[in-house]
Amino acid sequence: MYLFKLTRLMIACTLALPAFAYAALPSLIVNVTGAVPSVGEIEVTVFDSAEDFMKNVYLQESGVPDENGRFTAKFAGLEEGEYAVVVVHDENGNETYDAGILGFGSEGMGYSNNVRQWFSRPDFEEVKFMIEGDTTEITIELH
Repeated sequence: MYLFKLTRLMIACTLALPAFAYAALPSLIVNVTGAVPSVGEIEVTVFDSAEDFMKNVYLQESGVPDENGRFTAKFAGLEEGEYAVVVVHDENGNETYDAGILGFGSEGMGYSNNVRQWFSRPDFEEVKFMIEGDTTEITIELH
């Protein structure tokens, strides 16, 4: 009976190890502000390399901004390293970024480091930041 209980305990611990390792990895909190009007949906997209920036999504979370135009996205289990975040405010809910006549400005958009888009989108080097330690928290203001 003792051996059976010990075996069950060992199996349970072995199965729990990946969950503990995942929980020990850093997390990222992205606070989004300036979603005016506070309707539609906010899409927060995380990129993990210059090669994948604006091409291949690493992580993504969407949700509705609160009445103050704020939204918070939380990502857990990230490796330490360089990342970039792009936020889009799909105000009309059509699941497309409506860029306007000059290619920007119709709906809110923001980048990590609060880099502003002028006549072309910024590159990874401009918007990258480091995730290290337990939790990295950034704020992105939509423009």
